[in-house]
Amino acid sequence: MNFTNLPQLVDMRGKLKSNGTYSKRTKAITHRVWHHSLTKKNLAGSDAASFAAYHVGTLGWPGCGYALVIEPKNIISTPNGKRARIVYANDYDRRTYHVGNSNQFSLGICVAGDYRYDTMDEATLASIAELHAALVKDGIGQYDKAHNEMPGYSWKACCEYNYREAFDWKGSKTPSKPAPAPDVYTIQEGDTLWSIAHKDGADGVQVEDLIKANPGIDPSKLKIGQKINFGNAKEVIVQPDKNKEDAKPSVSGDETIRSIQKTLNSRYATGLVVDGIKGSKTKTALIKALQTELNKQFNKKLVVDGKWGAKTKAAIVTLEKGAKGNLTWILQAALYTEGYNPGSLDSIFGKGTESVLEKFQKAKKITADKKAGKASFAELFAA
Repeated sequence: MNFTNLPQLVDMRGKLKSNGTYSKRTKAITHRVWHHSLTKKNLAGSDAASFAAYHVGTLGWPGCGYALVIEPKNIISTPNGKRARIVYANDYDRRTYHVGNSNQFSLGICVAGDYRYDTMDEATLASIAELHAALVKDGIGQYDKAHNEMPGYSWKACCEYNYREAFDWKGSKTPSKPAPAPDVYTIQEGDTLWSIAHKDGADGVQVEDLIKANPGIDPSKLKIGQKINFGNAKEVIVQPDKNKEDAKPSVSGDETIRSIQKTLNSRYATGLVVDGIKGSKTKTALIKALQTELNKQFNKKLVVDGKWGAKTKAAIVTLEKGAKGNLTWILQAALYTEGYNPGSLDSIFGKGTESVLEKFQKAKKITADKKAGKASFAELFAA
C-alpha cells in the first residue's frame, strides 16, 4: 500500500490501548472523514496513544476511534523534509467508531490539535497532503468530508481546519460551519453522552445538561435509534450551590475545580453543582469515582458510596510514573483539590504528577517514593 510506505508513518496497530477489537467492514470505504481532536496540538495528550486511552477508558470503545492519526507535536525528518508523524492505529478494514451510522463505509483520520486556536504548520499540512494522495492512489475512499459534513453531525465543531486546502480539492474550499444543535438527536453507532455533547459547539450543551434534560436515561445503556432531547438541554443552566459546600473562600470559582466537577458528572453521574468550589461533596464524588474504577478495572466489588474506609483502602492499586487512564486522572484531581497542581489533568502519570506527589508525600510525612499507594490515597481521601 502506498500510504503504509510513507516515511513519516508509524505502524502502531495492536500497540495502543484496547478492550476487544472492532469488527470488519461489510461495505467498501467510500468516504475519508477528517477530524480534529479539540486538544491543543503540543499538549502531552495530543497523540494517538492518548486518544486510544480516552476512547477505551472513558467512552468504552474497543480501541482508538480513528484508523489514522496525524501528530503535529511529533516531527519526523524524511527525504522530503520535516513531516508530522502519522500513526496507523487500526486496520483500515475495521469499522472503528467516529461517525456513528456512517462508520461502516468511512475511514476516520484525525489531525491532533484544536484549530479554533492552533495554527496548521507546514509539516502537518505536508503530511495531510501526502497521506491523502497515497490513500487516493490506493483506492481507499472516493470522497473527502469533515465530521460535521456527515449525516447527523452538522452541529459538530469538527473539523475546524480547512483540510481541503491541504490537497488538490476540486470543489468548494470553504469549510462547513456547525449548524445549531437539533432539538432531538438520534443515537448512532458508538455514541455516548460524552461524545455527542458539544460544549465547544454552537449551543454549549454539556454532558451534565443532557442528563438533566433527559430524566430517567441510563448513560451506560444508550441504544442505536434512541432519541435524546437536545432542546431541553439547551435551556438547562447550572446554578452555583448557594451554600458553597464547606469550601474555603480562597478557592471559590476555581476553573480547574469546575473542570473536575464536570468530568465527575459526565463520567460517573455524580450530580455535582459545577461551581468551581472545592468541598466535601467534590471529595465524596472523587471517592465514588475511585471506587467505580477499582470495581470496573480490578473487580474489587466495593460499595460505591463515596466513603473512605478500610475496604476501599485495601482495594487500592499502586500508581506510578507511566500509568495512564481514569485512575491517574482521579489521582491528579485529588492532588489538585489538596493544593498540589500536577500541571495538567491529562490522565498521564508524568513528571509533573510525580513531582507534586513527592511534595505531597513529604508534607504528609509518609514515604516519599513518588508512587501513589494506600498511604498516599489515604492522606488524600481520609476525613
